[in-house]
Parts: sequence; C-alpha cells; structure tokens
Amino acid sequence: MNEELYLVAYKDIEQKEIDEALWLKAMSHAGGDKTKAKWAYIELRVDQLLRDPSLRHSASKKVRKPTHQSGAYMMWFSILFFFTIISAAVVVDVEEMTLVFSNGLYVLDVWSLIFVLPAAIFFGISATSWTTYLRCWTYTFGSAKRVTIIDARAVARCLNVMGLVSLKMGVIGTLLIVIFMFHDLDNWKVKVTMAVITLVYGVVLKLLAYVLEQRVLNHYVH
Repeated sequence: MNEELYLVAYKDIEQKEIDEALWLKAMSHAGGDKTKAKWAYIELRVDQLLRDPSLRHSASKKVRKPTHQSGAYMMWFSILFFFTIISAAVVVDVEEMTLVFSNGLYVLDVWSLIFVLPAAIFFGISATSWTTYLRCWTYTFGSAKRVTIIDARAVARCLNVMGLVSLKMGVIGTLLIVIFMFHDLDNWKVKVTMAVITLVYGVVLKLLAYVLEQRVLNHYVH
C-alpha cells in the first residue's frame, strides 16, 4: 500500500499537480533546494495520504490497478469476430453458397506484410521507446499489475503511431506498385493484386491498432 502512495506522490510532481502548501513546507525543509524539496515533498505527501483515508482514496486513482479481464476478453472477441467476417468474405462463394478455401491464398502476400508491418513497429518505437512498445502487449492483454496514466498514454500514442504508419505504408506501397506497373505492363494483374493487398494490410493493421489504442485509453486513462 505504501509503495502505491509513493508512486501517487511522485506523479503529483510529474503531472504538476502539487499541493502548494506541502510544496512550500518541503522547500522550507530543503532550504530552498528544489531537487531536495521534491523528495521532501514526496515524504510529506505520503504522510498526508496515510493520515487522510478520503484523500488517499481520491489520489490513488492516479495509479490504476485493473482487477478484471472482461474488457480484454471483449476486445479479443471483437478482433476474432473481425477476422471471422473478413475470412467469410474471402472464402464464401455467395452465388453458389459454398466455401472456396483456395480463395484465401489470393489475399496472402508476405512481401506486402513485410513492407507495412516493420515500418509501423519501428516508427512506434521511435515515437516513444522500446519499453513503451513492449508495454503495448501487457497493457492491451490486461496483464499489467500497476499502470500510471502517463505510461498508459504513452502506450496509446505508440499504438496510434503504428496504426497511422501502417495505413500510410499501405498507401505508399500501393502507389509504388502502380508506378512500376505503368512502366512494365507484363503481369499487370499480379501487380494490381499486390497493390490492393498492400493497401488492405495497411487498413487492417490500422483498425487493429485503433482497437488496441482505445482499449488502453478506456481501461487505464478514462
């Protein structure tokens, strides 16, 4: 419990939501040294929270401890439903009402995925950090035990960047393939297929990143 209160006090400073009276007292104890005053403030703030249960309850909301997985289950169910709908659209022959599983091969292209996905991941990391990127997995799965609002927003930003980059790489890949196709019309059907698949991958990854981003914001921030 005390560890959580220290984290709350630290977040007061980080988010610039400092109790003015406590800060002045901390500055007095630290002889005007701001660095020392920060640590003095933390001790004073923790002591204040320990003595006031109502204040402790409201302040502890700055540190979220998820206690259930229902949101995570619903999110993964939604993603599964999403892929089920796409798969059905690909393999179901509506006219004959039969399943044509070989149609699934038409939307699989490793090179298109390689063009879109790595760039999205690296841009997400460069916009935030490796640590934040790794947290994307624990936060979206709902397995993180202690989450600060600052960290959750960083994860949401990482997911947002990855989604946007996926979409833009899909568009860029499509345009590049079209350019090459106009210079050489041999096998134009194959090239058009690759162009469309690249765009589809970008859109799908964007949608997935958006769902994960909203999961993080709703579960840890709002």
